[in-house]
Amino acid sequence: MASGDLLMLCPPLAASPTVTLPAGLRFIADASTPNATIPVLTFADGTAAWANFFFTMPDVYDGGGLTISWKGGTDNTSTGTLELEVRAIVIADPTILTGDLGFDTATAAAITDTPPATPTDKLNYSTTGTLSHANAGSPTGGTSFMGIAITRDYTTDTNTGTMQVAEVVIKET
Repeated sequence: MASGDLLMLCPPLAASPTVTLPAGLRFIADASTPNATIPVLTFADGTAAWANFFFTMPDVYDGGGLTISWKGGTDNTSTGTLELEVRAIVIADPTILTGDLGFDTATAAAITDTPPATPTDKLNYSTTGTLSHANAGSPTGGTSFMGIAITRDYTTDTNTGTMQVAEVVIKET
């Protein structure tokens, strides 16, 4: 595996909603006949919401950090910045799954995006953020069961719309 190689895609329909404070799910319809629908996770301004993804780190993972980006936008005309925070944890043997897995205290990669001039329902590609190997829970390829948590940092971003996340992309640093 090399730096920049794709490790995992986190699409909205693979998200596990949290029991409290779950991100919403919306389907954006295109103008085709019949309409295609694109699922997005939604994070309202001023409301804490989370979504989680679970997977085993691919065998080809070489032990580097994680470079993370997201694709999405906003549902209104606000061109203020959007900020997504992404956290990674390793769920180790013999972790008690009903215990506190530590998503809320894990180091976050904060990834900011500035929407285009006319942003409503437009797909935009964010900048990237990084988590070091240690801050991602020190995973190993092929054996580490991973949890990824995403949330909007509405206290930092300046967008007044609902954040729409179409995908989170995780590559090796």
